[in-house]
Amino acid sequence: MAKKKIGRICNFFGLKGQLKVQVSSTTAVDRFKVGKKVIIKNQNNVDETYTITDEMVKNAKIIVISLEGYDDINDIQWLIGRDVYQDVRPPKGTFFYDELVDMEVIDSSGNTIGNVTTVTNMPAGDYLLVNGKIYIPFLMDNFIKEVDKKAKKIYLTELGTEASK
Repeated sequence: MAKKKIGRICNFFGLKGQLKVQVSSTTAVDRFKVGKKVIIKNQNNVDETYTITDEMVKNAKIIVISLEGYDDINDIQWLIGRDVYQDVRPPKGTFFYDELVDMEVIDSSGNTIGNVTTVTNMPAGDYLLVNGKIYIPFLMDNFIKEVDKKAKKIYLTELGTEASK
């Protein structure tokens, strides 16, 4: 499992110690369910685990949560601005975007195209940005043949190779 950032506490909500979280996870509804554990740095700047006791989805990017042991607005003020993490494992066959960054991209002929600069979410889907200028759709089997995490390489299909030109 890996500790991944899933959000940032941006404000409080109401007077009963609820927190507004700006979500940075694509699976926010699952990540912030009642009973789930989250990791937030405490007042001594040390990771501490908290249990979610209540959640309310405001929209796609904001979730309101309550943490066990905190039920008053005065007790949670120090949490505003802190990042929220969780120990997570990607489902089989999926990847965390930050794992793909810096991976070497290899075309169908075995030639290196470059390295992944970032993964960009666009209306048509997710795209690998290679060397800051080439966009390749991140669609397994269509454009991406294989992602080798150990070798840190992404192998393209013939269609992926054409998209990289």
